[in-house]
Amino acid sequence: MESKRIKYLSYLAGSIESATKKEMIFWREEVKEFLKSPDLYFYDPVTQEAKKVGKNSKDQVQYISGLKQGGHWDKFAEEMEKIWFGTIETIKLDKVRLFIYLYEKARLEGNYDTDLDLWGDYEAVIRSNFIIAYLPKDAKTIGTIAEIHTCYLFNIPVYLILPDQSKTEANSTLIDMVMKSGGEIFYSVKEACDFIRDKYKLKEEKKEEKK
Repeated sequence: MESKRIKYLSYLAGSIESATKKEMIFWREEVKEFLKSPDLYFYDPVTQEAKKVGKNSKDQVQYISGLKQGGHWDKFAEEMEKIWFGTIETIKLDKVRLFIYLYEKARLEGNYDTDLDLWGDYEAVIRSNFIIAYLPKDAKTIGTIAEIHTCYLFNIPVYLILPDQSKTEANSTLIDMVMKSGGEIFYSVKEACDFIRDKYKLKEEKKEEKK
């Protein structure tokens, strides 16, 4: 299979562990539909994590919860490593140096569609041109905050959707990180997608002609 270089890559960040299946999927599918373009590829952790671990996201959450409750900490760490770092073994690595390496590698060599299945979530975030994050005010998520913080450190724009609160109501550190990443705040998926399509001048996907 021939690799295709990706013009723009975006990670879709949002709650998985504490979300229902519908809450995980609906907004991500809306984003992918609104921003359908040959210029843009998405790394959707809901589908990508399933490929890495061999289970759908909700089954994997239950499996990992069982490992925690049973005190199987070595296996727990192994499963979390798959999610966050994919094929990279990080036990003896300085993660700061690793992140810098992955960031520079993406900027120098580009991203290719055939590589996405090899990445962990952190690599996908760092290699993104921007990420789209969806955070309802009652969402319980640590992973999404970690991803936003990573973008803040590397100046990767975060386009944050707050569907049920204003940025003056949201956590101050969160809003500061988003703004200093070069990102923006939005209050609906459509509002965010309209901005992104215009900012990155995304080409429309060609419609197949009816025979």
